[in-house]
Parts: sequence; structure tokens; C-alpha cells
Amino acid sequence: MQRLFIVLLALFSSLCYGQDSFDFEAILSKAQLGQNERLRVSFEMNKDGDFFEAPTFEGFEVLMGPSQSLSSSFINGKRSFSKSYTYVLRPKQQGQLRIGSAKITYEGNVYSTEPKTVLVTESVANPNAPKTAQDIADESLYLVATLSNDSPYVNQGVLVTYTLYFSPRVYVNNFVPVESPAYKNFWSQDLPIKEYETRRETFRNQTFNAVDLKKVVLYPQKSGALALDPFALELYVQIPTGRRDFFGDPIMRSATKTVRAGDINITVEPLPSTGKPENFSGAVGDFTFEVLPSRNVLEANESTQIDVSITGAGNLKLLKLPEIRLPAALETYDPEYTDAVSVDEKGMRGSVRNSYTVVPRYSGNYPVPAIEFNYFDPIAKRYKSLSSPEFELTVTGTAAATDGGNASNTSTSVTSAAPLAINTDFVPNAYQSEFSKITQSNPLSRWWYWLLVFIALMVGLLNKFIIEKLVKGTSSSRTKNSKSLPRLIRSRIRQLEKQVSNSDPEFYTGAPVALFMALEGITSQDLSTLSKQDRIALLRSKNLEETSITRVNKLIDRFATAKYSGLQQIDYLSDFNELRSLIEELN
Repeated sequence: MQRLFIVLLALFSSLCYGQDSFDFEAILSKAQLGQNERLRVSFEMNKDGDFFEAPTFEGFEVLMGPSQSLSSSFINGKRSFSKSYTYVLRPKQQGQLRIGSAKITYEGNVYSTEPKTVLVTESVANPNAPKTAQDIADESLYLVATLSNDSPYVNQGVLVTYTLYFSPRVYVNNFVPVESPAYKNFWSQDLPIKEYETRRETFRNQTFNAVDLKKVVLYPQKSGALALDPFALELYVQIPTGRRDFFGDPIMRSATKTVRAGDINITVEPLPSTGKPENFSGAVGDFTFEVLPSRNVLEANESTQIDVSITGAGNLKLLKLPEIRLPAALETYDPEYTDAVSVDEKGMRGSVRNSYTVVPRYSGNYPVPAIEFNYFDPIAKRYKSLSSPEFELTVTGTAAATDGGNASNTSTSVTSAAPLAINTDFVPNAYQSEFSKITQSNPLSRWWYWLLVFIALMVGLLNKFIIEKLVKGTSSSRTKNSKSLPRLIRSRIRQLEKQVSNSDPEFYTGAPVALFMALEGITSQDLSTLSKQDRIALLRSKNLEETSITRVNKLIDRFATAKYSGLQQIDYLSDFNELRSLIEELN
């Protein structure tokens, strides 16, 4: 019984291994042919291998090939895959001719086909037997990917064009993408093709129709040999038979073929370290740089806008704008980012801008120092530095004083009177007065005094009672809100977690909302409308630790940069974990 169990287990393992094994074989259209006939050789595999090496085909003339074909399906939970490289050969001599082994690499292992032998006889009477529709389709359809630059620098644009070449004797009815590239390690932008234009070109020493089916602009984000995933299409074609029906219309044969643009490697050059500025932010291209105020002369408490803008061609959506440095007496708000960038076959071009709103509180002359912007010019192959000119903001007037009800706000009216006529004749006893004794009464002996004291005491007790009730009600309301706030945050975090798992850019829109909700539980105030300086002051007034305040500001800045400016590399999971850790610390 034990021996039977071991045999069954070995048989089951063998079957499983057989199902998962990599099959690679050579298939001939015929084993015997005349010297004036053609031989079709296909090298087929059941899994997607790489680095195909064809045999030398000694004794044969290669008329066509390699023609690559790809087929993949998923039916009733079972996946089926087939890939082949096909050649059309013509023998040069008679006799036993040998077709050597082809090689392919799969998962680091090299596989070879078994050599094949073909018997070539004398020429036959009818070597031009009609080809099948599939034979014609295999010889007439090719998909080719071309690069505008196969050795760009990091963050230098590259245009990838996918062109379909098809013989004038076939008609392409439709095509369906069956495999689309993901462009890992690249920033990518597809260029829409509004109308497919067919042109005539020489391809493989023959005249072919050519049409561009897909164009994409890539900006590599790291150096080294980077591979582009293949792009595959399923084509539906019609092939004329040379015959006509009863009504005189040509009779067509249908065929289906999957074409695939092979794997492409781009060798990305790193940016040179020689001459690289310390404050280099990754800009690559050809740019101009400006720092312009909306006005230089203004009054205290009026605002002006200072624009920091970069214009030109290059990785505009990926670079970081330099920050302005202003005197502390000028109140500066967080910048508003805008871009006017278009992407065409030459890459990104346009402008990006940070607009700072500045409000001076006191009069004076405030110098705005020069700002430096560095970028790498891939044409000149060197770093360039641009600097904005220094200018001044002239502030006139004074800040409005607060009205505190001082004497300076009151006026005294003086009225002049006519001089009085004085009689100088002295009349005895004319100015003598009779004095009477004035008796002052003690208010403590009056009944109305005690009545007023009693009323004041009762009013004070009533006010104290009302205030305590209001404070208690407010505290209860805040307690209720603070109890409901974590539930809302938890709901928001679950939503953000789904966005992270899908690498959804909307994560950087919802993440700041969750952080401001957590801060509202501490400050009882919405911090999203405050400037950075006011936000820091409010958090410090709530005795929040400086390390936590620093983490809050860094995370808010990173969210804004990822949302509006873009980053060279976005790590959704790392940003989400930092957000969740900070919220747990705050609550």
C-alpha cells in the first residue's frame, strides 16, 4: 500500500511538472520539398521567453523572417499562451539539409530546440501552390517601436513611436490592443492620435504601407539599462484571392494575426557629477527664469504678488521651483502653484509658476534678494545657472492704529464770553454772606442703599449661574465632537488605504483633509484656512511638541508638492504610514 502511494505521488508530481514546464520546439511546414519550393520554419513556445537566437540556416536562403506571433487566452479559468518566431526559407542545394537548434532564455535558463533534417529533391513542376491567408498575413504584418533617443539623460524626454507596417496586398480592418506597456521607472504621457495617416516606406527592402498607431513621451526617473514592456496588437485583415464573385466584387479571405513590438532597452545616462550645484533640484532642459512683483510701491497693509516662474522646454512638471527669501517684517503666505504645460512629440514645454502673496505691515524699503535656479542642459551637456535681479519693495504710510478710546480721539470746545463790566465803587456789607451749617447724612442709614446692594448681589449670582451653564454646555458639545472626530478620521483612513493600494493620485487630495481633522480635535479650529505661520503659532499655543509640529508641516508640504508639482518618485505606502503614525500620535 505504501509503495502504491509513492508511485501515485510521483505520477502526480510528474503531471504537475509537465503542465508547468517550458516547451520550445521547431515545426516545419514539410519534411520534403523541391529545390524550387519554399520551407516555412516556426520556433514555438508555450511561455514568454526572451533573447531568441535563431540557427544559422546553412544551405538555405532566408526569404522572410523572423515574423513574431503571439497568442494568449483565458478560458474557463485556464490560461493558454503561445509565442512563435517564423522564417520562410528556400534551399540552395539538394540533399539532406540540417536546420540547427534555436535558443531562448526563460527565467534565467537557456532552452534549445531539437535539430531538424529536411530532404530537398529536384525541382517540382508546380512550386507556386497558392498560399493560405495566414501565410500571407504572416509575411505582410509587422509592428515596430522606434525611439527618438536611445541613450537619454535622467529626466530627459524620449518619444516612443509604435508603427505598423503592412503589405499593400492586405487590408487591415481593425486592431485591438492585447498587451499594453506599463512604463515602469518612467514618467509617461500618451499623445492622442486623432487620425491615422498611411504612408509608403521601404521596410526590409520592400515597399510597405506604414501607419503610426501609438506615441508616448517618456521621462526616465533613474539611470541604467531600463526595459520597456512589449506592446501587442491583434489585427483583423482581409486578403484578396484574385477572384471575383457574381457581381464582380473581389473575393476576400479573412485572417487574424497578433503582432508585437519586441522588448526595447533604453540606456539612461546619469547626470554628471562634475559641476553639479549643491542646490540642484533635478531640472533638465532649456529654461528661462523670472521673479517679478505685481507692484514695487505700495502702502502698509496693502498686498502685492511676487511670481517665481520657469519657462522653456524640459521636465517642467517634475522640477521644484526655488523659494523666495523675504525680510521677516513682510508677511508672506504659502505660494499658489499654477502651470501652463503642454506635451507634444518634443516633450514638455510651457511654464510653471509659484505666486506668493506678500503683505507689509510697516513702511520702509525692503530688499528682495536674488534667487538662483540651476538646471542641466542635455544639448550642451553641462549645468547652467540663472539668477533673478535683486529689487526693493517700497512701503509708504503707517499701519492703522487700534482705536482704544484714548483722549486723542476727543475734542474740547472753548467758548469766548464778552468781558463783564465791573463796578469799582465799594458798598459796605454789599457782599457779606450768611453762612449756615451743612449736615451730611450717612448713606448706611438709608433703606434704599441696602436694597441696591441686595439687587446687585442677586444679579451677580444669577450671572455666575448662567455662565457656568453655558461653559458646561460648550464643554459637553466639544466632548461630543471630540468623541465623534476619531470615528470620522478612521473612516477617512480606510478610504485613503484603498487609494494607496490602487496608487490613486487622489490620495494626495484626501490625505491633508484627514490630517487637518486630527488637528481640529486638538485646537477646536479648522487649520486648513490658516497660513503656515499662523498654524505654527496656534499649535504652539496648544503646547504641541516641536517635533510633532515639524512633522505636520513637512507632511503638509509633501502632500502639496505631490499633488501640484509632482515628485520624481512617489511612495504612496510610505506617505500613508507616516500620516497614520502622526494622527495616532496627535490623538
